[in-house]
Amino acid sequence: MSNPTEEFQQFNYDLTDFSWKKNLPSVTIECSEKINPEPKISVIIANFNNSDYLERMMDSLVNQTIGINHLQILFCDDRSTDDSLSKIKPFIIEYPNIEIYLLDKNTGGAHGPRNIGLLHARGKYLVVLDADDWYALDGLENMYNVLEKSGDNIAFGGVVRSKNGKIELMSPAYIEKKAIHRPILDLPYDFYNWLGPQGIMIRNELIKVQNLHFIDQRVADDVDFFYQILKISGRISQITDITTYVNRDDDNISLSKNINETFLRSWLRNLSYLLSKYEHSEDFQKFFTRRLEWILIDFTLRWDTAFGLNLGSIEQLKNMLDNYLRNLDFNPSEYFSLDVYDYIWDFLQTEEYEKLLKFVAWNTLPKQYKSLIKVEKYYYFVSGDKSLPKVNYPVIKGVEASVDDKQIVISFDYFIPKPLKYIEFRNPEALNHIFRVNAEHVSNDRYKVKISRTDYDKFKSGIYTAYVILEDHLEYLIAIDHLQIYCGSETLITDQNGVLNLYKPVINDQQILSFKTFDEKNLGKFVKVSTNLTNDGSFDFILENQTKISEYNYKIGMIQFPRNFDQKKASKYAFKAGIYRLIKPVKIYNEASSTALFLKKGRVLTVTNLWFNQHNEVLITTSAGSVYFESSAFERITEPIEVVVLKNIYSYGKTEFEKNSRKKHLLRGKTILIKNMTFDQKGTPRFITESGDFITEKPEYVTFTSNLSKKEIPKTKLIGNILRRG
Repeated sequence: MSNPTEEFQQFNYDLTDFSWKKNLPSVTIECSEKINPEPKISVIIANFNNSDYLERMMDSLVNQTIGINHLQILFCDDRSTDDSLSKIKPFIIEYPNIEIYLLDKNTGGAHGPRNIGLLHARGKYLVVLDADDWYALDGLENMYNVLEKSGDNIAFGGVVRSKNGKIELMSPAYIEKKAIHRPILDLPYDFYNWLGPQGIMIRNELIKVQNLHFIDQRVADDVDFFYQILKISGRISQITDITTYVNRDDDNISLSKNINETFLRSWLRNLSYLLSKYEHSEDFQKFFTRRLEWILIDFTLRWDTAFGLNLGSIEQLKNMLDNYLRNLDFNPSEYFSLDVYDYIWDFLQTEEYEKLLKFVAWNTLPKQYKSLIKVEKYYYFVSGDKSLPKVNYPVIKGVEASVDDKQIVISFDYFIPKPLKYIEFRNPEALNHIFRVNAEHVSNDRYKVKISRTDYDKFKSGIYTAYVILEDHLEYLIAIDHLQIYCGSETLITDQNGVLNLYKPVINDQQILSFKTFDEKNLGKFVKVSTNLTNDGSFDFILENQTKISEYNYKIGMIQFPRNFDQKKASKYAFKAGIYRLIKPVKIYNEASSTALFLKKGRVLTVTNLWFNQHNEVLITTSAGSVYFESSAFERITEPIEVVVLKNIYSYGKTEFEKNSRKKHLLRGKTILIKNMTFDQKGTPRFITESGDFITEKPEYVTFTSNLSKKEIPKTKLIGNILRRG
């Protein structure tokens, strides 16, 4: 059995031992021509083969509002085998204060390059940035300002997870409130859910005086580092602004295959060290238990890991827990967020391994295969095996809603055996504008929340999900349930994945692109639209001249630019749907390939949508695929143009293609003159023929004759003639 004390020395845990500095590999340094000897903030970036993300990361740094002249950017590369360095070197030429530290050998983890960064950091404050993450443009300035004001050693700001373009708040407890000198004893349990490098700024002097460094292991090195800073500091500053965006795209390596014995041993070694070093105060117990929960999740509630889940692995887990956590003198069950962890912990302590495995097999079944019943006040999943404990299932059900000239009132039933703190409404496109409101206890399980019309008017445009925040800062969603009767296609109460959301269609100062199916005089222009929430929970849409437009024209015909898009630059994207000819090549959008492909000059195509990828690049949907926006490449066709039928189709008397509105059967090879393009009620594009009928725009059914080669045209017409002769 391993000796934890010996492992502490082996993995460089001891803060009185400075040998970690000597054990680091040597480095080759390359810098910008201009270097600030006394920067305000040092930014340490550990990199290994993150080439695809480096330009976004660096753009976020050189454009920080605090100014690149006040930063020291330390790009510490762990011998990457991709083209990472070629992505960074152009920034060295163009910008000051960028330093590349190329390690002479690979260290096998982020700890090595991060420690190189610590040795060379000169800033008053320090941040650690993963190479595939990026900062909000004012993120560093906001954290810097609060530390300058407070004199605290560590500041926390908001962290957002970005997964394939979907944005969600990752650290709600970090931005619970603005604070300075907040004691760590005051921090809620879920504050310790993350504690990685994101969203944190530290006073550099504390690191140097305390000999703080990253332990020599691939797992838990960052949590160990930041928790010790937190513990030594004793108090923190907090801001409510978003500071950091964390990349979690699908092409990131899955962690499941890395969850093995080494992973487990690393985490337990770290917890063992912290148990031996720090007093087991309430704040420590919260931190320790939150990390222990993650171990229980990974090693007793997952079947897909390299460690495995069977009687042998559970017994091994218990032996390692006993070995590393021998100094545990408090009961973590007092803090566990779910009763599931209580049961698993108890089964491990009593060595009921078969029962634990049977319990996990049942508990991890999909909800539809388990029996949910109400026992007294709360809901539980109950197994048919009476030897297994029932598992509490947190339930919050929407009940009813009302809207009048003064306020919005939403009622819900609350079935969770923990007190709620408040309700939080979050819009993923405006996470710097979170709205919080207290819930009023009406009777028994019933609560209601009131939002004044004045407060609702302050909402940004988009979908606001309702989160119920508990005292320990855990959070739950409100099931739509009976609120479903208030939902429509464009209504205040909206059902997104079965939970309660509030909808704000537009803010009055935001310009919207009139793109399709709209008054011709406005097409291709930016217009201002205001909304009026009616007392039945629906909306009126009103132009500046007080003209009302239909919900259809607002929803289908207009393009709203993302909240974080530079609105001042939006005007150059004035464009409208229609039929176009390319007067120069345009680049095809292909996220999966780095090879540049282009559509040729002269091609005729339809333009049916304008949209934004996760990098806020403006893209155009055409009949030939998505391309990057370049308005000068498109020439609008206003005269009738010929198309040829590739597969047998029908023409219709209206845009909705229904059997009773069919007009003509058009056979393969038939040529037709098209005078315009329009859209049906769902936004599907339709061609308008010269005779006024409607046909499909789909390129697999019809194509522009001018796009076919000279050899293809007669062949196509010949086939059509043969088919018509029967």
